[in-house]
Amino acid sequence: MMMMPRRKTFPILTVFCAALAVFATTVSAGAKEKGRVDVLVLGDSQISFSAGPPYLEFFENLTAHCAPKGRAKAAVEKLGARRTAAIGVRSTSVHSWVARKGGRKDTICAVDKKYGVNAGAFGIAGNPKRAFVQIGKGPDYQFCEANRSPLESALRAGYYDPDLMVMAVLGNGADRWANSREAAREDARALMKQVPKGVGCIFLSTAPVFSKKTNDLRARAQENFQAAFPKNGRCVYVAGFSEETRAVIEGKAKYFRRRADGSVKDPLHPNAAAMRLFLDLNTPEICDAVRDVLN
Repeated sequence: MMMMPRRKTFPILTVFCAALAVFATTVSAGAKEKGRVDVLVLGDSQISFSAGPPYLEFFENLTAHCAPKGRAKAAVEKLGARRTAAIGVRSTSVHSWVARKGGRKDTICAVDKKYGVNAGAFGIAGNPKRAFVQIGKGPDYQFCEANRSPLESALRAGYYDPDLMVMAVLGNGADRWANSREAAREDARALMKQVPKGVGCIFLSTAPVFSKKTNDLRARAQENFQAAFPKNGRCVYVAGFSEETRAVIEGKAKYFRRRADGSVKDPLHPNAAAMRLFLDLNTPEICDAVRDVLN
């Protein structure tokens, strides 16, 4: 085979190519850094309606809220003023987030027929304002890969890369967990398996709603799900739904969206004031959990 003579590389072209390579590397690294978060909160529509901003404020300022001591001080201080994102997907619970196929996964991945979007997202790429999005659409919400659960996709290497993941759900799993301890164990085992090593994991049961009857069911669900958690498992359980939080939120109209006549319009989603109170009451337990998983 005849060999073609080698062309001369002009110095200016060499410099240009080198500069282009550096630029491409910088852009690539910048894009990854832009999308990266230190704390990722995943949950249901409580985040979309009201809990997103309070979660962002709390986890972006862990140092101030938790006043870390001892071995965990450096780890918590590292996270104290770093990026937090919160994504709430309509009627979801653990069994939706860990499903690899079928209707449960569709709860997160199927397009919402009524509204066209199914999630509220806060803090993505540093933006604190809420964006209504459809999971599976756009580069920041690719949670619907084949043969992976939404949780596995969100936590895959090189994507969000959080140091700490907080799953905040309860109500949409209430019937399932209250009526079947085996279902609660199944969901707890799947959650443990799907959180990668090196990612701190906290499960936080969400805030009480307006109705006592609904909260009674959720209390039974929480009891069964919490009992399914191994004491030294991958995730730490924080029972945010408690007698204390029920006493201050349940049945209190001022903590829910109301009509002009003062009656409660939305009994399932506590407002931002209720969510701030909820976090205040649970601060000691959340901070203990953060110290445990970051030690």
